[in-house]
Amino acid sequence: LVFQYDPRFGDAFWNSTKHSMMTYIFNIITSWAIVCDVWYLPPMVKEEEEDSIHFANRVKAAVAAQGGMSMLPWDGGLKRKKVKESFKEEQQRKYCQIV
Repeated sequence: LVFQYDPRFGDAFWNSTKHSMMTYIFNIITSWAIVCDVWYLPPMVKEEEEDSIHFANRVKAAVAAQGGMSMLPWDGGLKRKKVKESFKEEQQRKYCQIV
């Protein structure tokens, strides 16, 4: 399943680092509507020579493609922990090569 929320009438995303659960619930129940597009993807199974990481990335790529999103090399955990300096430096190097 792929869910994509449309925040025009009410935003279903909860940033737990900024808002408490009670604030989130209040925002949801006082929203005009929560609009959500849902796509059903065919089942995917792990291939014989595929490890768990590659399988997860393949599924993530299929979900991102269906929802029209970018496939990023990280998960939602970045909002809870500080980004490593080495990762930022690597991204800066890649950006400098483009420019």
